[in-house]
Amino acid sequence: MKINDIKNDEDILVIGGSEWKPDESDNDSQDNIKDRKWKTISIILATILVLGVCSFIGKHILYNSQFPKSRPDKEIIRLLDNTMEGTPGIKPSTTESMGVKLKIYALSGLKASFADTVPDYNDPSVYFITRSADYKIENDKRVMIGDFVQNGEILSKSRWRAGFMAVSHDGNAQIGISRSDKVRRHILKENGSFFRQMAIVAAGTRCDKQYILKGKVTRCAYACDEAGKLYFIETAYPETLYGFADALIEYGFIDAVYVTGGIQPDLFYRDSNGTAHGCYVDDKPHKLIVWTKQGDDISCK
Repeated sequence: MKINDIKNDEDILVIGGSEWKPDESDNDSQDNIKDRKWKTISIILATILVLGVCSFIGKHILYNSQFPKSRPDKEIIRLLDNTMEGTPGIKPSTTESMGVKLKIYALSGLKASFADTVPDYNDPSVYFITRSADYKIENDKRVMIGDFVQNGEILSKSRWRAGFMAVSHDGNAQIGISRSDKVRRHILKENGSFFRQMAIVAAGTRCDKQYILKGKVTRCAYACDEAGKLYFIETAYPETLYGFADALIEYGFIDAVYVTGGIQPDLFYRDSNGTAHGCYVDDKPHKLIVWTKQGDDISCK
């Protein structure tokens, strides 16, 4: 090497000196790989979370909308402000539909309340008494099955049974078919009452998926027609739930909610003249629905 080739000592860079830096491309590459890895994991976790939420919402919507509605929940809540029209009383009739003999009791001018014991039906204000929801005995205590609210107090919770009866704090009653919780929450705010039972008919169609009771026994239900008028129906003879539902649909009922316990041998009711017929007999601890004239209170024994 010639001396002239070296013009300045500063032109010589000593490897390992203070100004030398190693190639950082390898480290950058490793960092990029780590970043991509965490981004991929984050995307996968976010996707799983979104799919889980969507699945939950989808199942919730499907669960709540499994049965058709003749009336939306908002309409039922609105109708709970209306008193039952007509002269106070029960109008009985018998008919045959699809080979099933039905005893039909049309309700008018009455209000409802829930009771733990049989009221004194010699009281002229008491017009009608029926059973309500199912129950079971646990540790010698009655435990209600399905959502059950009595005077604003929650006694049990379960929405599988899609049929319900809602009673406002002043006794106005409506039935409906829905697994939504909107009506029950409204009733709770009002200190009203509410129970769930199996749906038999929803918007004029059978609710086969609710039919957990098999065989033939006498059947009872609360039902309403297209005008929203409320009825209580009994079968005169043992029937399957399928046969009972078909008979109700053929007759013209659009919604029907099952009532537990079978028929009464001689069901108590008062007609529009206030005349009493039959008597109420029950040797089991059913929760009862007691119907009285608007404005009247009852005393239970």
